[in-house]
Amino acid sequence: MLFNKKYNVTIKNRNITLEAKSGTNLYKLLKENDIPISSLCNGNGQCGKCKVRISSPIGGEINKPTKKDRLILALMNLENGYRLACEYIIKSDIVVDTEEWNISSGKDPDILGVKKKNKDGAEEEQKPAEKAEVKDEEPGPVEDFESVEYSESPSQSEYKAGYETEVKEGEEDGVSVEEDEDQAYGVRDGLLLIQYPGGVKYYVYAAGINNIASEGLVKINEPLTDIIDNNVLSDFIHDNIDIPDLDRVIIILDKEHFSGEIFFKLINYHSFEIGTLKCEVLQPYSDPKNLLTFLRLLNSVNGQNLQVALDNLRFSYFLKDGIFYFLNSEYVSDTIDIDRLLTTGKNPIIDIADDLTHVTMKDDLKEPDSIALPALLKTIKILMRIGAVNNNFVLKDRNELVDELKLEHLVKFSKRNEGNMFYIYRKKDVEIFLSQQMLDQLRELKIYLMTLTDFVQKELGNIENIIIQNLTHYDYLVNNLFDLSILPKYYSKKTKFYSGDPTILASKFFTEQDVKTFIESRINDMREIELYKNEEFNKRFDKIERKLTS
Repeated sequence: MLFNKKYNVTIKNRNITLEAKSGTNLYKLLKENDIPISSLCNGNGQCGKCKVRISSPIGGEINKPTKKDRLILALMNLENGYRLACEYIIKSDIVVDTEEWNISSGKDPDILGVKKKNKDGAEEEQKPAEKAEVKDEEPGPVEDFESVEYSESPSQSEYKAGYETEVKEGEEDGVSVEEDEDQAYGVRDGLLLIQYPGGVKYYVYAAGINNIASEGLVKINEPLTDIIDNNVLSDFIHDNIDIPDLDRVIIILDKEHFSGEIFFKLINYHSFEIGTLKCEVLQPYSDPKNLLTFLRLLNSVNGQNLQVALDNLRFSYFLKDGIFYFLNSEYVSDTIDIDRLLTTGKNPIIDIADDLTHVTMKDDLKEPDSIALPALLKTIKILMRIGAVNNNFVLKDRNELVDELKLEHLVKFSKRNEGNMFYIYRKKDVEIFLSQQMLDQLRELKIYLMTLTDFVQKELGNIENIIIQNLTHYDYLVNNLFDLSILPKYYSKKTKFYSGDPTILASKFFTEQDVKTFIESRINDMREIELYKNEEFNKRFDKIERKLTS
């Protein structure tokens, strides 16, 4: 029967997995298992306090919002996986974060907070509770690449996209909008405009709550560059967006158009005025990916963090004492075709059986056209377990395995153009396989990340966190990177994974007079290190490469 089917519910922030029958209410499941969940109405859908963030472990869809979800939660949060636990009926395997809402509501230093005045009239900024200081152990030697057991970090989470902060203190202290407007160098309400395919996405920033107040999409074929060039930006805003007393606009373009000042070799900054309206334009410098890197960079300023973007490996960053070290890995990372591993088609293989005998597609009624990264990494782990792939990511030849593997496994091994292959799916004209070339890419990625972390730790300073970022969301990507020893095991509890489009983070620029002031207030100095020219980096790189290719 349908309701006899059971599903796994992983509580991400507590690193536990519960089993639940189909049709189980999520709120009740959490309460029955003593998982803390806020509620004033005991799960009756009245208070809206039991917000949780839900995702699929295999990249599938979660339940659509209920009427109460849509009534209580903002559209932005619904789109990013937030649901009321009391409204959610379990119908599939899911991953639940019961603390993500608290993190995104001002308790995380990377999220916009709310300023208020104390009783004496002095400004004070609300800050999250300080974390207990943890003394880090010295990392082990770089030669230690063997797999070890580890626990998932509670801080591994998706990109914090729910930026709508709950504001309570202002009313209690009688803080007026005029007082709030005076608190940060005369900052006023602002408008963020982002060029999208087929339209312009907008976010309205309200200085009174120091956060996004509303959002929308204006469907229009005319690009923002033409609107600006034709001097009709004011008319466009007036006709399409309801925002009174606008003083400032930040415009994000998807390619360079205006001449301006280059920041960090990542963005081209251009500004102009329309009467009293201050307009600032952020454009990617050279490569569209550089804009995403820039926005991620300026939102990782707390602590000594090493930031690595899988979708832009050429640029990594390390922050220490207000100094951003720009780790330019040009030539070093150019051989890693990470896009090939991250790209999937319309009907990918999303899972493979532990015995490698059958696969699960996104749509079982159609032939697969690709394999999703989690399924690919799982395949590699299984092949390592049965001895078909060694720790150096070398796929063995079928002749080497004939006495070790069963026939149903052996028939999946083949060779094409002198390269070994393992067929994950083969039927009619469809072939989905793991090739030695793909394994070579993972080995190159491992050599690079191992060298990068070791170099930063030894030459620049202690790494408090590693921030892995990617536009596409993969729930267990970081876990797989550690399982395959692509990332050093020492950092398993210090690594966070953020996914999604970070352009909304540009709303933080409204907390200062302009973008330049924002940057100067957070970065004392930027120092570029060209890794391919650095003697210490190259020594470490050669040492690790020799070990993994011998």
